[in-house]
Amino acid sequence: MTRHLRLLATDGPDRGRTWDLGEAEATIGSHIDCVVVLADDSVSGKHAAVRVEGERVIVRDLGSRNGTWFGAARIEERTLGIGESVRVARTTLRVEPEPTPLEPRPIKDGISVHSDLPYDEARAAVLREFEHRYVVDLLARHRGDVAAAARAAGLAPKHLLALAPAQRIAPRRDDD
Repeated sequence: MTRHLRLLATDGPDRGRTWDLGEAEATIGSHIDCVVVLADDSVSGKHAAVRVEGERVIVRDLGSRNGTWFGAARIEERTLGIGESVRVARTTLRVEPEPTPLEPRPIKDGISVHSDLPYDEARAAVLREFEHRYVVDLLARHRGDVAAAARAAGLAPKHLLALAPAQRIAPRRDDD
């Protein structure tokens, strides 16, 4: 079974970015035509090339001005295993296996996290659901009395109702 490999920038302007490596040779550089386009201004347009062979990556310098380095040695070509790094000018790239996707855990009356969303969107969705559940529970404990529930929450009644999902809440009116 062939593992899919990727490069992770562990140092430099692109720190934290990853690039999946396919079966074809990929170029690394600052030119837009490269597969691994780096923001490092000391990287040549077409700096190096990489190709995957099984669970190894062959890195070859393409005559760059600032070099491709393995440790303290400037290299022309080098075979890297999983976990090994190469420096391309001022950017360090580490070979990693593609992470195995996690199976979603069943929810036990919890709030679904939606990890397929960007963090800010997932956080907003979870917060929205929490606020709705909080308001529903608060109003239930105060038997629909919005004023009492708002006092208990430390909110103005209009702010409490703004958090409430309209379809689930029918606030009690004082004349009921």
